[in-house]
This record gives sequence, C-alpha cells and structure tokens, in this order.
Amino acid sequence: MFLLRDPVRCATWLPAFILVAGTLSTLAALPFFRFGVWRDSEPTVITVFAIGAMSWSWVGYLFYRKEIKQIPHAIAACLFLALWCSLASIFSPFPLLSFLGSPQLGEGPALFLCWSGLSLLAWKTARNKLAMRSALIAGIFMVLYTSAASHVGEESSFELFGFTDFVGVFAVLLPILVHCLCQQYGLSTKIRIAIVIVGFSIAMLISLDANNKGAVLALTFSFLMWAGSAMLFGKEWPVLQRRAVYLSIATTFALPLTVMAMLYFAGQTVDIYQQDSAPDLPTGLYSMISRGLMLNLSSHAFDDNGAMSYLFGNGFGHSLFYIQNYLSFSGQSFLYPNWDVFYRDFVHTHSIPYEVLLSGGIVALTLYISVFALWIHQAAPEHKAIVIATALGYLAVVSIWFEFSTVIPILALVMGATLSKEKNNRPLMGFIKSQRIGLILSLTVIVALSSSAGWLYWLNKCLDRERFLDFPVEQLSIQIPDDGARGNISLQRAFLNGCRDLANHDNMQNVSERKMEWCENLIRHVYNQVSTEPTSSLILAYLVITADFSNLPADAPAPFQDIKNRLVQNWGNVAAQLINVAPLRIDTLIPYFSYLSDTDVVGISRHQGDQILDEFAQRYPSNPIVLWFDGQRKINSTSRQTVLEGLSDMIDAIQNYNLERYIALSDDILDKLHNARDKISGK
Repeated sequence: MFLLRDPVRCATWLPAFILVAGTLSTLAALPFFRFGVWRDSEPTVITVFAIGAMSWSWVGYLFYRKEIKQIPHAIAACLFLALWCSLASIFSPFPLLSFLGSPQLGEGPALFLCWSGLSLLAWKTARNKLAMRSALIAGIFMVLYTSAASHVGEESSFELFGFTDFVGVFAVLLPILVHCLCQQYGLSTKIRIAIVIVGFSIAMLISLDANNKGAVLALTFSFLMWAGSAMLFGKEWPVLQRRAVYLSIATTFALPLTVMAMLYFAGQTVDIYQQDSAPDLPTGLYSMISRGLMLNLSSHAFDDNGAMSYLFGNGFGHSLFYIQNYLSFSGQSFLYPNWDVFYRDFVHTHSIPYEVLLSGGIVALTLYISVFALWIHQAAPEHKAIVIATALGYLAVVSIWFEFSTVIPILALVMGATLSKEKNNRPLMGFIKSQRIGLILSLTVIVALSSSAGWLYWLNKCLDRERFLDFPVEQLSIQIPDDGARGNISLQRAFLNGCRDLANHDNMQNVSERKMEWCENLIRHVYNQVSTEPTSSLILAYLVITADFSNLPADAPAPFQDIKNRLVQNWGNVAAQLINVAPLRIDTLIPYFSYLSDTDVVGISRHQGDQILDEFAQRYPSNPIVLWFDGQRKINSTSRQTVLEGLSDMIDAIQNYNLERYIALSDDILDKLHNARDKISGK
C-alpha cells in the first residue's frame, strides 16, 4: 500500500536498495552469516534468491503501473533461458535440484530468473542516479573487497571463501563498473578512458594476486578488445562499426564453443592416473587438464540419458552425480593427484557454458550465449566498446572457471546500465504487452524464488552440525529433513562432514558426545533413505564412510566401535544396491570385498558378498576389480583347476586391465602369482 501512496519516493530509493543489496550479496559468505552444509556458499545462493524475488516484486509493480511495455532482446533472451531451463528441469532425474541449481554456483533456472529480473530492474532504473551510482559504487567496493578478504586468513571475521582464485571472475567486471560510474557522473571521454585503463590494470593485478591466470588472460583479451573497439567507435565509421559488432557477436558463439572443444580434446587424450604419471607437465596445466577430465566424465551422461538429453539436458546441479558415478574412467587418482572427489566441495565441470549445455541442452546453451550476443547488439553507442570487451572477457573466463551466484547481480547491474534506452530503437521489442501476463509472470517468479529461498534456509538450518552442537540438548531436538527431492546432495555432504572426520585415528580423544550423537543420527537417517529411495549420492557416501570406519584400530573407544559395527552391519545391504545406481563405481567396494577376504566373515554376510561379486562379474567380466576378488575367491577352492583359474584371473587383472589404478600392489606380486600358477600346474 505504501508503494501505491508514494510511488515517486519509492521509485527513488527502493530500486537503489535492491540493486545495492544484490551487488553486496557476497557478504553473505562472511563467517557471521554462515550456516548449513556449504557454510560459505549456499547462504549466498539463498540471499540472491531473496534479492531476485525483491527485484521481481518491483518489476511486477512496474507492470501494474503499465510502465513496462518493451523489453530489450538481451533481457528477453535471459528470461527465455530461465523459462526453458525450468521446463527442461521437469525431464531431469531430480527436477527440484535442477530448478534450484548448484548449491554453490551461479547457474540454474532460479538464478537465471534472478538475472533477468535484476537486469530488467537495472534497465528501468538506469536514469535513477541515486540507484545507479549507489549500486555501481557498491559493485566496485565488492570487487575490491573480495581481493582484500583473500589475505585476511581463515580465522578472520572478514574472510569470504576458503580459496582466492574466485576473485578473478569478479575482477573481469571491474572495468565496466568504473566505466558506468564515470558515465553516471558525466566525466569527459579522456578522463573516462584513463579511469577504465586504471580499472583494467587493477583487475589484472588482483587476478594475479589471486593466482587466477585464466582471469588474467581473459582480462588481457578484454583490454585489447576494448582498446580496439574504443578507437573504432570513437570515429564516424558506421560500416566498420557494424562489422565489428557482427564480428563480436560471432565471437561470443565461437569463443565458448572453441574452449569446450579444446577441453573435451584434453580430457580424451591426457590421463593423470598417478602423481608421477606426468612429472614434466607444468603445474598450471594440471588445472586445465582437470577441467578436461571433468568435462569428459560428465559427457557420459548424454550416452546414458539418450538423444532427448541433447535437447533438454541432464539437469542443473547434477554434475556431482555424473562425475562421481563415472569417476572410474579417470583412474584411481582423480584429476589432480590425491584429489578425493568425496571430500571436496560440490564437484563441477568448471565451465559455465558447458554446464549449461550439459544441464539444459543445446537450446539452453544457444539462449545463454545469445544473452551476451544481444547485449553487444543492443548496447547504447557510448557503451558499445566496453560491452564488447566485457561480454567476451566474461565468456572467456567462465568458459574455464565457475562463477559464484553473487556475480549474477553485478552482471545484471552492468547489463541493465548499458543497454539502449531509446524507445524507438530497433533492437527493442514488445515482449509482454498484456498487463495481466506481466503481473502473473512476476507473481509466479516471486513465489518460486521466495519459497526456494525459504526452503533452502530451513533445510540448511536442520543440517547444520554447528547449530546442533551449540544448542543445549534439552532445547534442540534432532530433525534431519528429507533431501530426496534434490538427490540428497545436502544430506550426502552433511553425512561426509559429520562422520568422516570421526574415523581419524589420531583425533578420537577430542571428539565430543554431541558430535557422536550427530553422526549416529545421520547414519540412521541415511540408511533409512537408502533402504527406501536409494540414490547414488547416499550409497557412495555410505560406502566411503563405512570403509573409513572399518579400519579403526582394535583399541578404539567403545562409541567408535559401536558406530563401526552399525555401519558394517548394513554394509552388504548398501553395497548390493550399488550395481543399480552407480555400477561403474565398483572401486568403492574394494574395502568391502577386502573386509570379507581378510576377516573371518561367514554365513549370511559372506553369502551376500558372493552374490554381489557374482552380479558384477556377470555384467563386467573383464573389470580388474572383479577379476582380482573373484580370483581370490577361486584360489580358496579345493579344486586344482579352479585355483589355476583364480590365479590366471588375478594375473590378468594386473597385466591386461591395470589393477594398480585401484589397488596398491607390491612390486613382486606378479612374479609371486606366476610362480604359484607354474608350481600348481607342474611347470
């Protein structure tokens, strides 16, 4: 009602508040605001969802007042991208996960809705000097703060994320932020050019300081594009200018596709199986090879999900499943040497354009790139050069790096600030002519984003171990929520964080009873989930946790032994489901089969293990792990012929199928097996 009574006053300060809050949303990663499973990153996603809902509230108000009759093609493409990806999410394995996207990063239909809403708000507010100046200053501050915060240390109250190279993605937007701020203050062309050069220089320095070489290269490329474009658009050369625009648009499509092809080729041709497998490889190239391998691994999703996945994709936020499930294709030491895929943060392909292709299909990728192409095409003449440089530089860096969700509000701000405002300009279109359609769309998006933010907040609060540990027992009951609609990605992470460190043999005396209680309840809940709705995320995590606890020393305290016994008791039941959800990850059963081989396990457990091994042997008879453990089983036979077959299987696993990628072997094991086989066969 206040908006209706005083629209002039609200039109001044409310958009300013929304835009400033959006540009400062990275501050939600400060230790003071952290909670949940991904304690530093998912609060920022929730914050962006809430701000996106606020932006659509104002957009809905503008529809109500009939002030939006045209929408720039770039923003329309962004909205179409969000709507298409929302539709495509229906066909993904976990639709809710696909709609919400990654719990850490800046992609997914919900965030695309935030992008389009904030861009439209910024575009309609571009002549509001208070709003634009405040937001641009806040954006510059945020970029500089991310750099400064990377030096304060992990224990500081001002630290943002646990690594520094994310700063490079923010830095790519610094030149256009200072350009737009100069434009807002009406500075002369010479002064504006000088300040933009300073902006590029600072952006490169903070990217170097953050050790993000990809961002430095992208900024160098961006600077060269800006310098050439600024000279061209500073002259009266309309034909050359049009050609430059069309060439830039073509580059927006060629650049990410070329990077994708290069990464895919690297992932197909380069293997890093052991730490010393490529000792002469420059350190910086390990990062690029890891991206190529992740891209290669996740591309198998298209093979499994069929031709329709090329159209509708495989679901946003699903990279975790695909990389974990197909991990065996990369060998034992995943990507980086000693990189434990289960212990790192949310696994991602580190290429936003490819992630859009993988998740939303060819249509989504086309729309995503079209947003930047149309941004270049529709940019106002005074912004054309910096927009060309920023669009291409941004696409370059996100093609080899990921973006946090909080980059989206800053990107939306500079997009809205630089798009043409001329009503009769040809690039503009009548997108939503009906006031009713605009209001319905706005209300639908507001409900979707608000409910998403609220649900994620509740979910993370319930899965927050630190909150559980801080509250007195009598004031906090254990309520572990159902995360099955998102494929149990948060529950998997909470399970790993809550239990895995308890298996550390050197730290058992320092574990509190509340931590033990938290772990026990997670184990109970995870097993119930696996029993009713098995997902690869929980099954793989359960197998990893059980393997860790199975190595507890015999003198471990009784509470730890109780957890071990509870996990081992259900080990076979969980292992039996692996072949249905992630059959290629038989390597996670190595500790299970070793446990059955090295201990006096008899009866039902032994029989269950034999059944599991038989099922895998029937489906993957040449798998080295199958051959190795099936061979071990055979050499315990009373039949001489069966023993020989077992020894031959074990030799075959080593000689022909690279068993050493999965199991550490002694140098003389092969000779011993050959000698044993020769002795039994009488040679």
